[in-house]
Amino acid sequence: MMSTYIVKKGQTGYTDNNILCHVITMMIPEKILRLTSLCSIICFVFLLVAPVQAFTADSLSITVANNGDATATFKYTLEGVIENAIPQSMLQEQLVKGLATSSDPPEVLSFDKSGAGLYLKNFAVINDVPTGSEYQTASMDFKKAQIALQNSAVSTVISADFSPKVTTVIFPDGYSRQLTDSSVLPSLKHTVIDPAKAAAVSTINASAPGAIRVSSSPAQVHVYIDNTYTGESPGTFTGITPGRHEIMLESDGYLSLTKTVTVNPGETATVFESLELAETPVKKSGAPGIGVVIAALVLTGCGMAILRRK
Repeated sequence: MMSTYIVKKGQTGYTDNNILCHVITMMIPEKILRLTSLCSIICFVFLLVAPVQAFTADSLSITVANNGDATATFKYTLEGVIENAIPQSMLQEQLVKGLATSSDPPEVLSFDKSGAGLYLKNFAVINDVPTGSEYQTASMDFKKAQIALQNSAVSTVISADFSPKVTTVIFPDGYSRQLTDSSVLPSLKHTVIDPAKAAAVSTINASAPGAIRVSSSPAQVHVYIDNTYTGESPGTFTGITPGRHEIMLESDGYLSLTKTVTVNPGETATVFESLELAETPVKKSGAPGIGVVIAALVLTGCGMAILRRK
């Protein structure tokens, strides 16, 4: 039901503004006023119980220096309506906590509402390896910054996503690794090749002896390497000079087999062969022939016959 209010001319206690507001108020239905008040209360409570997304991490690029330190460029977005809701000092503090990787906290080189530049001391551990230097980076848990923000004074109305959409790590030689939508940057390993060290290793390896592993069917056949008897199969024969070598396999009753293999420096070449049965049994080297055996038997029989006659 709509109410009407009439103001008599010359009535005291009301200014023109009071009269206008009161007239407008009396013209609005009472139910609408109550509904508007209720909506205002609900919106206020919603802000208290449902934090607004204020900070979104876009990208993080980390460049590792030769000494293991690194510089990081962190790009982020502050949402328009609440762009100024997070104090800059608080945001900077949470970033430093979230990107800390050692006992030395990150040094802030630059900072504004769209990005930050940081210096990460001892970000990578360097180990000498035969071919160069191996870099092992520290890990990062971006959730640490979110936890720190949750414990802050503005956690009831502001939330933040500190996990970059794209994270890139660039090593001193230009090699890079990239992760997408990851809340954790794992520890990464990469070897930066030193040409001088690599050349020295190649020279040493070029003369490193190799080996030949021989398996056969049947087993226990004689193995000859470059016409020199080296043992029986199966077996691994070490101390072989790098290069091409001739392998010969022999066994009684089987055809001999010859094969050429190449042995690389420090590596093991594998040989597996099946021997074919011979049509006429082949005796091992040094074994007496069947004719000799028969002759011996005949001579033995003759000798016994002569002894009986006597």
